[in-house]
Amino acid sequence: MSEKPKFAGLWTALFSLISLIWVSPILIVVINSFKKKAYISRKPFSLATGKMFVGLENYFSGMERIGFFQAFANSLFITVCSVLVIILCTSMCAWYLTRVKNKFTEGIYYLCMFSMIVPFQMVMFTLSKIANMLHLGNPVGIILVYLGFGAGLPEAYY
Repeated sequence: MSEKPKFAGLWTALFSLISLIWVSPILIVVINSFKKKAYISRKPFSLATGKMFVGLENYFSGMERIGFFQAFANSLFITVCSVLVIILCTSMCAWYLTRVKNKFTEGIYYLCMFSMIVPFQMVMFTLSKIANMLHLGNPVGIILVYLGFGAGLPEAYY
């Protein structure tokens, strides 16, 4: 039977308080999201009641204003296509690298392994610079960029 630490209740209370302090800004934003704009700065810590309350109107107008559904559709298209292209290309490459043994395939394999050593920031800086130079800021271009980034990752070859 293990013993209970000496100050277990105190530590639990302390970390519970820290958790509440950490979550409180998020809670304040959620509470204020149901208020009219004028009342957010006047009474930021009170619950929305009566004429302050606007319901989900702020959410709907925000989603409409930023084009949420179009952005969601673009993200879904890019994600699905990127995953399919990466799986297709890396599986074909992995098949070739494991079946054909020569200096070329060994070099390609070590280049893929080398991508684990290179810091993420170095890869992303050069990748984004080249993507900007080639004007790949559209959904199809982003799929190609993701292929370039994801194809060298060794996890794709297992």
